[in-house]
Amino acid sequence: MNKYINSLKFEEILLSTILFSLPISIGFNSFVVIISACFFLYKTITKGNFSGLFFYIASFSFFLAQFISYLSSNNKHEAGSKLLLYASFVLFPICFSYLTTSKIKLNQNAVFKFLFYGVIIILIYGSIRFSYDILFHNVRFDYGRAVALLVNYIPHHTYFSMFILISIFSVFSGRIENSENRKSVFILPILYLFLILLGSRMAIILGIIILPLFLFNKMKKQNNKMKALILLGLFMSIIIFIGFSNDYVRDKIIYTYYDLLNISTTEKPFFGVSFRLQIWYSILDLIYQSPLTGYGIGDITELLNIRYNKNELQGLNAHNQYLQFILHHGIIIFLFLFLFVFKLIKQCVLNKNSVLFFSWIVLLSFSFTESILNRQWGVILFAFIVNYSIYSNNLFSENNSK
Repeated sequence: MNKYINSLKFEEILLSTILFSLPISIGFNSFVVIISACFFLYKTITKGNFSGLFFYIASFSFFLAQFISYLSSNNKHEAGSKLLLYASFVLFPICFSYLTTSKIKLNQNAVFKFLFYGVIIILIYGSIRFSYDILFHNVRFDYGRAVALLVNYIPHHTYFSMFILISIFSVFSGRIENSENRKSVFILPILYLFLILLGSRMAIILGIIILPLFLFNKMKKQNNKMKALILLGLFMSIIIFIGFSNDYVRDKIIYTYYDLLNISTTEKPFFGVSFRLQIWYSILDLIYQSPLTGYGIGDITELLNIRYNKNELQGLNAHNQYLQFILHHGIIIFLFLFLFVFKLIKQCVLNKNSVLFFSWIVLLSFSFTESILNRQWGVILFAFIVNYSIYSNNLFSENNSK
């Protein structure tokens, strides 16, 4: 790790620390974001060039949509907290626009590797804490839920699964493309096993189907590609087998299968697809009544609680970021924001930036089953990927125009 720190520019260290702190502590992450924004704002003012901010309209648009929704909300207290949550969509353009105007090239592999470092550190900390609870506090678990004790000391399993997925692919990609991360790749199997054990159904789908496709595509460039592909496939299969030997993980997938096919069971130990369908039907009814303008970020929780017909649904968000956006802002603003994101992703694909493209796949996939922008973990990651994509796409365009 010291090797990377010594080779990084100070600007890279600040941005890398944002990703590094994200899995570790929300408070620490907020502090790093504010310090980074202040530093880059000072540098921008000193240079006297604010033209780079124009490139980051897409990021500002997310905050603007949230601000408009704030103005239309009756519950200003709740709306204000949700508006503040989106501050990173304003702060990150300040950071990245300075890099754009100053033509500073970041080492993408080094920046994203700090997310990997953060994931490893919090996993070690969480493992020590839950082992201590078992050994000295006589905490017990059943039904294969040992990982549930670990989740008490790490970020929410949905967001942590996203961090793990992006960490695995970014480290692996750096190893293949730049012959870096030689030691780090040996830790990836452990991360992959934890990804399965955390039990997020979307993470398991991405980890078993999408991640291998991206990894195999990277391996095609190797000299002994067939041998490497076979070994990689065999190794991943072994880890998947070990992961599914856990009762909790295995039964979660089995009961999801029963839920999808509407097969009746004597018990329903997990909130599955039918649970989310109840939420989505209620939300679609609300959207039908106000499709164009939405309801505002401050009032939607109360409206949903009135609409929900079961007590167990009270207080829950949409569990779908797309529907959540439409509820907050209406379909017109949602389509504008989606268009911005689509253009960013398209350019990442054209630029063959596989790490950013994979990050977008992860974010958009989880958005189908979770409202990922309701918590700081999701907002920071999403805003960072938005702004890094803009920065990377502009850098690629400038290099090609020379």
